[in-house]
Amino acid sequence: MHCCTNCFADIELVGFIHTNFIENGTCDYCESSNVPLLNPREFEEKFISLTNIYGSIADQDREDLTPDLFHIKIQDDWSIFSDDLDSKSRLALLKKILSGSFDDDHELFTQNYELKVLLHDLEEADTLEEEWELFADEIKTKNRFFLSESIDLDLLEDLFKIHTKGYKEGKRFFRGRISKEEGYKPEKMGKPPASYSKSGRANPIGIPYLYVSTNPETVLHESRATHNDFITIAEFKLLDGLKVLRLRKVDDLSPFMAEDGLENYLKYRRYLKRLEQELSKPLRRHDDEQLDYLPTQYLCEYVKSLGFDAIEYGSSIFNGGVNLAIFDDSKLEIVDVKIFEVTSVELKTTPDL
Repeated sequence: MHCCTNCFADIELVGFIHTNFIENGTCDYCESSNVPLLNPREFEEKFISLTNIYGSIADQDREDLTPDLFHIKIQDDWSIFSDDLDSKSRLALLKKILSGSFDDDHELFTQNYELKVLLHDLEEADTLEEEWELFADEIKTKNRFFLSESIDLDLLEDLFKIHTKGYKEGKRFFRGRISKEEGYKPEKMGKPPASYSKSGRANPIGIPYLYVSTNPETVLHESRATHNDFITIAEFKLLDGLKVLRLRKVDDLSPFMAEDGLENYLKYRRYLKRLEQELSKPLRRHDDEQLDYLPTQYLCEYVKSLGFDAIEYGSSIFNGGVNLAIFDDSKLEIVDVKIFEVTSVELKTTPDL
């Protein structure tokens, strides 16, 4: 019996099949033809780590819990299997994957399960968010350099390990600046000189970072250009690999990326989500960026001290947009510069007018 790439929605499992498949043929589970095939037992070690974070639960005595059969629960929690694979086929595939460790009639396949982390009190997650609030208030209004209200940096270092990603040489990024019709020359499209560097969401004043996006559309929205504005957009090429902290879509993480850190990820996911929101939230005109950016500047300086080249965060202005604050721009070069005119702007309100 063999499974294929079309059996799974999880990108880690799909990638594993592409890397390790033995032949092309017809899948025994989803019946796709001429697809890369792999023995399901190859996934056993990965799925064993998943079984370790779930526990059986006989009765649902809490309204906040939604226990279910294991194969249904992991699909609801992680979207591991393809939507095209029905529940019966998912169960058969899961049993084959775990056949070296569990018999077909094991309680894993017959009883309801729930995440262990949800079966215990989550006061620690609440405490971490409270710590962030106290820290943010102190660094903005009381003490700037010698803080009495600190955040747990050792914990963050451990959590960041499972949110590390890499960009390979040749990857393209984009930066935009509102300009006059003639635009800016390439030498004016990098990060600003230290003497002109203002406070940003990631960089302290006087310490410039290069802010880029992964596509020009995000750049256009992030620039907040309006009708009849001109915007100069530079295209950068990555000259060397980039080690990045991915503080974006914290909820959208494959369970097979976290490995031994999966339980910690689940335990502190809400806290990481809070940091993600802090880094991505836009400032309004009346906000004081000199103060409101201080907590995230502190966070980014710590990320830089851990050896990361950049921090990646989502755009709050353009849905699906991806931004990066790059600490050292020596790994990038400008390969193209273009000038665009904004010919229309659509404004929306909440509630609708």
